[in-house]
Amino acid sequence: MKMRAIILNQGSAVYKADRDIPKLTSHYNVLVKVYYAGICRTDIAIRKGAVPAKEDVILGHEFCGKIVGFLNGKEEMGHWRIGDVVSANPMSFGSKGDKMCGKDCDGAFAEYIAVPSGALVCLPPSLLSPYGAFLEPVAAALAPLKYVNGLTCIYGGNRIAELTCQVARVMGNRDIERITRTADLQKDHYDCIIETEPFDIDAYVDALKPNGVLVVKSRSYSPSSFTANAIAMKEICIQGARYGDFNVASHILTAAANHVTDTLDTDKLFGNIYDLSQFETAFAEAERIGSKKVFFKICAE
Repeated sequence: MKMRAIILNQGSAVYKADRDIPKLTSHYNVLVKVYYAGICRTDIAIRKGAVPAKEDVILGHEFCGKIVGFLNGKEEMGHWRIGDVVSANPMSFGSKGDKMCGKDCDGAFAEYIAVPSGALVCLPPSLLSPYGAFLEPVAAALAPLKYVNGLTCIYGGNRIAELTCQVARVMGNRDIERITRTADLQKDHYDCIIETEPFDIDAYVDALKPNGVLVVKSRSYSPSSFTANAIAMKEICIQGARYGDFNVASHILTAAANHVTDTLDTDKLFGNIYDLSQFETAFAEAERIGSKKVFFKICAE
């Protein structure tokens, strides 16, 4: 059987309507029908060749869908059942759980994706929507909050900074300041800075108090420079932040989908929804500076 997908072909994204539906293996033992998927900056970087990826790989790693099959051929496997609404930790693919789907192995810009059962994240049925496909970004925005200590600011004028700021406030960190210009950073002022733009690390270090913490939230593949002496003399800690709890992220998104007060303002975060065949238009919108999250609607009931 065949399916529609967006693949990386000779360094460029290509829409194909005749890709094979994935066959399940011992490492990729759950078949998920993809309903929605979001375009990430990493997808854009892979498409442009800035991030190396497996040739002929299906792109995409932010998604939600329904389980439609197991390797054992039964209606259930462990605590999973056919029809469960799920997403996944995209960094937990492969035989050792160290591969990224949409980069190292086939991803979610397709009608079906094979997922390791250990990477699955259960979602409530209400998140079978763009909200469910936004799980990975929210989990990533939760990560730096583990290191918040004292006077903290989030630096950046992008969607990642907006999301991180919103998630921080939902989690009760209402005193966190957001700054979008280095000129507004005060010298020796902050205990913690969460960066979302890794272009002026020296400015962040200058704004931190001695023994302050710089949390690296962005995932730029481009080299960043800094003055080592400033970090050493102020005894600054540089802390990477990968993911927070995916289940907590699911609760945050459920509240947002149900329009509960004091939750995410998705009007500031969500952009347009496209069919897979419109991938050129969708990518062009996602690449624009200041763009909102762009989604694909892939399958429907």
